[in-house]
Amino acid sequence: MKKLTIILIFLFICGTSLFSQEYDDLQEKYINNDRLKLFPATGKNYFFLLSVNDKTQIVIGDLTRTDKKIILINLNDDYTTIKSVIEYSPATKQMSTKKSSDSKFFTTDIVKLKKDIITGAIIKGNNADDMKSFGELERIFQQNDSSKIFPEVYGFSVKHTEVDETNKILAMYTFGNHIGSGYYLQFKTFYYRENPMSERQPKLKYSVYSKLSHDPIIIEYVDTLFKIRKPSASFVE
Repeated sequence: MKKLTIILIFLFICGTSLFSQEYDDLQEKYINNDRLKLFPATGKNYFFLLSVNDKTQIVIGDLTRTDKKIILINLNDDYTTIKSVIEYSPATKQMSTKKSSDSKFFTTDIVKLKKDIITGAIIKGNNADDMKSFGELERIFQQNDSSKIFPEVYGFSVKHTEVDETNKILAMYTFGNHIGSGYYLQFKTFYYRENPMSERQPKLKYSVYSKLSHDPIIIEYVDTLFKIRKPSASFVE
């Protein structure tokens, strides 16, 4: 019986790991209609900014309404206007292409929407997971703690940890500029606390994922961090 219990626990851990990895992979590539169907369809609302290879997309999981919707906003090459809005209904399995959405989170002010996702402003009071956002990153980066900041050739990785003796990793940030190829900015939250005694894992670990991007908003926030400290590549061009 004891051996069976150990095996079941092991299988559960493996299954959880694979489940998390599935969503990680989902967030690191261009999202088409089929991939949109794989986003979480239950739980809290979520907001995700993706900018890869000069294509920027925004996903909104509006899941606390009666008719749950997963919304994909595709942007034009100017990064500020909407090319298309795709809505997927998990309940009916129906997908439709629209010019806008009736979700209370939808807006045509794309610049503000992107900034609200990066800063975490959109998660406040909207029944969403407490994703670690730009404010925490900037604060940690300014402290210049070598145990939390890891220089790379083109940027930095920054570790956000518990404020106690455990130093458990709450989130990891990665940002930089591959000179000639594009910028990258990634916010990955592993867990957060709803109260001092509980840990909760978000279903989507990334709130922001970008690489090889020339999106002006991504550039703006990375350059803001570079004003605090520049990567070594800035001096070897």
